[in-house]
Amino acid sequence: MNTNTDVSFKGHCIVSCGILRPELTFMAENGYLDAHKLLFTPPGLHVLPDELEKHVSRALARIGEDCPSQGIIVAYGRRCYTKLDDASKTIDSIITGQRNDIKRVQGEYGYDMIAGIEQRREISEGQPEKVLWFTPGWLSAWKTIYQKYFGWDKADANANFPGYYKKIVVLDGIGASNRYNNEEPEKILELFDWTGVAVEFQPVSLDRFKDLLCQCL
Repeated sequence: MNTNTDVSFKGHCIVSCGILRPELTFMAENGYLDAHKLLFTPPGLHVLPDELEKHVSRALARIGEDCPSQGIIVAYGRRCYTKLDDASKTIDSIITGQRNDIKRVQGEYGYDMIAGIEQRREISEGQPEKVLWFTPGWLSAWKTIYQKYFGWDKADANANFPGYYKKIVVLDGIGASNRYNNEEPEKILELFDWTGVAVEFQPVSLDRFKDLLCQCL
């Protein structure tokens, strides 16, 4: 049962980037998100726009079959899809190409759905561009994104991270810091060693994400 009696997602299905799986799963397990179905695409496909388009289109076609009478919400940021050789194609055009009644969560990126620009300015003391913004989903997928999709090695990481970013901030709305700090600190040390940038967790609420989802109802 949804904890907010005024809001229910029972008549909706959600397609989301896998980066946001931890937050959406957390909300579902804690009774807030009572959607009919959740479907996740592989995380980090913003690096591979053709693959992103293919996976999103497939996911929307599949969920359209599984949820023929339900409303569909897509959790992808506006800037998660960039087609350099065709600026007319956007994440919204991919979505409307499947069905024109699908709602998209209005954020720029996945992490922007968790913490908006004003909150990120406050967290970064006025320098959000000097922070590499992570979420728990990014912590799980960073090797796939940087080492597999980008094809970077340690030298590439050294050229792209230190000097440009002051730190990595994990926007933590699900209490992930407890697990990493107490059970898997080596994973944080590995990320620090590879990027050369300090990693810190920033506790945040999921209220912004909840509000953005509610706007899609």
